[in-house]
Amino acid sequence: MRGKFTHCYKTMKIKLLYLFVSFFIAGEAFPQQNLTDFINDLKKENELINASISLCAVDARTGTVVCEYNPKLSLSPASTMKIITTASALQLLGKDFRYETLLQYSGTFDKETGTLNGDFYIKGSGDPSLNSEYFRKPEDTFYVANKWASVLKDKGVKKITGQLVVDVSCFEEDIPANWVWGDMGNYFGAAPSGLSYTDNKFYIVYKPAAKSGDSMSISKLVPHVDNITISSYVKAGGKEDNATVYRAPQSNDIKISGTLPVSEKSLSIEGSLPFPEQLLAKHLQQAMAIKGIELTNKTVLKITAYNKKQYTQKLTTLYTNKSAALDKIIFFTNLHSNNQYAESIFRTVALKKGGWGSNAQGIQTITNHLKTKGFDTNGLFITDGSGLSRSDAVTSEHLTKILYMMCSDTTTKTAFINSLPVAGVSGSLRNLGKGTALENNFKAKSGYITRVRSYAGYMKTKSGKDICVSLIINNFNGSPSDTRKRMEQIFLKIHDIF
Repeated sequence: MRGKFTHCYKTMKIKLLYLFVSFFIAGEAFPQQNLTDFINDLKKENELINASISLCAVDARTGTVVCEYNPKLSLSPASTMKIITTASALQLLGKDFRYETLLQYSGTFDKETGTLNGDFYIKGSGDPSLNSEYFRKPEDTFYVANKWASVLKDKGVKKITGQLVVDVSCFEEDIPANWVWGDMGNYFGAAPSGLSYTDNKFYIVYKPAAKSGDSMSISKLVPHVDNITISSYVKAGGKEDNATVYRAPQSNDIKISGTLPVSEKSLSIEGSLPFPEQLLAKHLQQAMAIKGIELTNKTVLKITAYNKKQYTQKLTTLYTNKSAALDKIIFFTNLHSNNQYAESIFRTVALKKGGWGSNAQGIQTITNHLKTKGFDTNGLFITDGSGLSRSDAVTSEHLTKILYMMCSDTTTKTAFINSLPVAGVSGSLRNLGKGTALENNFKAKSGYITRVRSYAGYMKTKSGKDICVSLIINNFNGSPSDTRKRMEQIFLKIHDIF
């Protein structure tokens, strides 16, 4: 009897152990299946029925996969491409890297008479923050020009006999070949430059319109830009800014079409600035005149990457203008999703590590860097640094690996994570997750272009797990705001069940 009881007891223990193990295994698998079912249900809705979705999340401490959904599917990332650019730049250049724009001269400088017998050079280094609105007071539109004119006066310069030379040769003077026509003329399509200035953009101010359908007329440009031709076909109508600025690269001819709301006040749109170095030269000439510094030759000579071999004069440096540290520049790059900043950083990495500040060299340099970090670059197609190009393609796995790489790098971790907007609070995430568990609990870079939405960042789940997570959706049928809400639902699901 006892033996039978013992046998039954052992059998019961084995069954209980089996049930426990089965329950444990099922419990471990259940969150992933729960998430997969949830996303599959969302995909049945009209907004996402034709969409492609890629998701990947890993434990921020160990790198082990927490959850995934088509993690190796290559999709357009839009501006989440910036985390690849900014992360690589922090590791390759260092968070304390600073751009140096040089004020130089050829010939001689007679300190007794204050006469600089030669040409005066502004040698660019690709600094995207030169006179940027992020680094000056709004009213200080001539900040850099006034500062440099004061430097010259303090050094005793009263007269320059030669001409003003702007040297933009550190960067290839071009844009990524596959940017689209509808982007290039607008502020978000501003090209990088060896001598960027005032964010490489300007404001086109329109007079108020009385009623819908009225043609709108331009009242002024801020700052004023010389030698450009604007053909405007903008009419009053709608509730939002739906005006588009069209401009080809290296062109001063601008066309503007679309609508602006009926308003009792003036309205402005932002266009990409053609030849920012010319505006810088003009402002410096004006500031020098105010300081009583005579510039005998009013013409401006431009040195590019393709003609710089013609200019081999020995130059003396009068002043070195240093930018803020790279971590500060990257903070504004990611917070405001600034394409001009990102493209400039992309080419700076190319220049400093590859020897040539071109888009092609940037692609090669950053791809090689990721390979040295152990990345499988299959399915990774980099065509620019900002994500404005529709030819960019990444997987959510790639983005998540970048996030894990950065939170594991003690040297760059803080600078990188601090540059990311906070859900419900700042930047492009201020409307994501507001009033939910995501608010103040999700720091991420967002991305948006037509039919593309993406996010990549860091979250603490309900169970206290710190995760790196990225989510990309392409070719949705609904509105961008509707798709953002669906993505918010996915993030909240991840927060609650993992």
